[in-house]
Amino acid sequence: MDKKPLINIFWFRRDLRLDDNAGLYRALKESSPVLCLFIFDREILDQLEDKDDARVTFIYQTIQKLAADLEKHGSSLLVRYDKAEEAWKGILKEYAIGTVYTNHDYEPYAKQRDAKIETLLKKHDIAFKTYKDQVIFEKDEIVKDDGLPYTVYTPYMRKWYQKLKSFYLEAYPTEKYLGNLYKHKAAAL
Repeated sequence: MDKKPLINIFWFRRDLRLDDNAGLYRALKESSPVLCLFIFDREILDQLEDKDDARVTFIYQTIQKLAADLEKHGSSLLVRYDKAEEAWKGILKEYAIGTVYTNHDYEPYAKQRDAKIETLLKKHDIAFKTYKDQVIFEKDEIVKDDGLPYTVYTPYMRKWYQKLKSFYLEAYPTEKYLGNLYKHKAAAL
């Protein structure tokens, strides 16, 4: 039996772009090639009353574009339609994974889902690394000197601007590392 090559996975969720993507940038800088993944989470989709939801259509169209962009670099997007935990169980059987990278998701369901996935991955000795991506500052980064959150806007705004440095405004240069994408062809969407 052939030994599977060790890869890392970048799990796309709310961050459906190759450019300026914190977690993808960090994954691509590692030595193992990066397989890109998106899961249409049935835990969310099955709850939708309108099965022709415009949000899902938008996500699907964006996923198609993302897959086409990855194909330009000799890679593809692995797409699963399942409950996240079940999708990951299948992926763990298919690939030898070193680390899973993704960006923080702040929604209550997402936090619970991520905790379950992290526990599942730990059972297989796979690291789960998440990064700040969709915000400049997270809620605990701009607080009063006593550590409590601001309740008045003007002092908050002053502290926000005081903390803002050019680092926070610079894009992650993912493009120069796209050669580290896992070379494969996925099934058509």
